[in-house]
Amino acid sequence: MLRGARNHALIVQAIYDLVRAGNVAPTAEEVAARAGVGVRTIFRQFKDLETLSRSLSERVLSEVVALARATPPSGRLGDDLPSLIARRARVFEHLLPFRRSGRVVRHRVVFLQEQEVQMTRMLRERLRTVLAPHLDKGSGEVFEVLDLLLSFEAWERLRDAQRLSAAHAERVLVAAAMRLAAPAPHDVCSSPE
Repeated sequence: MLRGARNHALIVQAIYDLVRAGNVAPTAEEVAARAGVGVRTIFRQFKDLETLSRSLSERVLSEVVALARATPPSGRLGDDLPSLIARRARVFEHLLPFRRSGRVVRHRVVFLQEQEVQMTRMLRERLRTVLAPHLDKGSGEVFEVLDLLLSFEAWERLRDAQRLSAAHAERVLVAAAMRLAAPAPHDVCSSPE
């Protein structure tokens, strides 16, 4: 029993390390070699891809929870929105290799599909909490654009396709989000003289 738990932990650590190092689709042989176990041990420990994905995801999720600790909003948009973006930047940067890897198998692993939906829902709610005091009721489009701008997909594009550093990507998102979320100056009608 102890040996099985030890092997389980070694296998999860091995796949974690391989994915973190950029191997988006490690083979059973690579995982076994890294873990110091036989290939058959992997298949005894994990009955299918979904089971292995869940174990890896639990490991990554525990790390993300520590990175994403939110403080209650202060009510000051200039403080709260950059703080939210900084937390997302840390989380998204940590998740990048695992999301890349997950994309390889997501179509076959229902758990990963469900996890993505839950993450999107949670991110939307946190954004709504920060923005609620600052957006008018008719600002639904602004919220949707901000939700898209501050999504993992936007982060991934800034980092991979546009080749921005994490710090530069964060600055770009803060600048764009603040412009979109800032209250529009009210039109001032000048009275005729």
